[in-house]
Amino acid sequence: METNVAAQSTEQEFVSNQFGTVTNKRVVYFRNKGWFSGGSRQDIPLKHVTSVRLDTSRSVAGGIVLLLIGLGLLAADGGVKVVGIVVVALAVLLLWGSPSVVVNTAGNDLNVAKGFPWLRGEANAFVEALRKQLFHE
Repeated sequence: METNVAAQSTEQEFVSNQFGTVTNKRVVYFRNKGWFSGGSRQDIPLKHVTSVRLDTSRSVAGGIVLLLIGLGLLAADGGVKVVGIVVVALAVLLLWGSPSVVVNTAGNDLNVAKGFPWLRGEANAFVEALRKQLFHE
C-alpha cells in the first residue's frame, strides 16, 4: 500500500524546453516570454489549466516592406550592403512566423510565450504534452 502512495506522490516530467516544463501535477511556464525577454516564471497546478493552444504570428506586410528595403540596400554600393543583409534577415524572420504558446487558466488568465521561428518544434512538443495531461489522450 505504501508503494502505491509513493508512486502517486512522485512527480513525472513529460517535457522540458524553452517554453516550460509539463509534469503530471503542474506546468512551469514563462509568462510574457518574447524573442529577447525571458518572461516571468509561473508554476500553475495542472487542475487550474483549462486550455492550451499553439499560434503562429506572422507579419506579412512588415516582412514584405523590409524585404523590399533590404533588397534596395543590397543593390547599393559600399557598406550599406551589410545593413541590407540585416534588414533582409529580419524580413525573413517576420515572414517565417513565430510560435506562440497560449495557456489559459481557470481565472481566464492568458499566459503567452513567444519563441523564435526555429523553436516551433519545441512549442509543439510543449503544447502536445500539456494536452495529453489535460485530456488524458
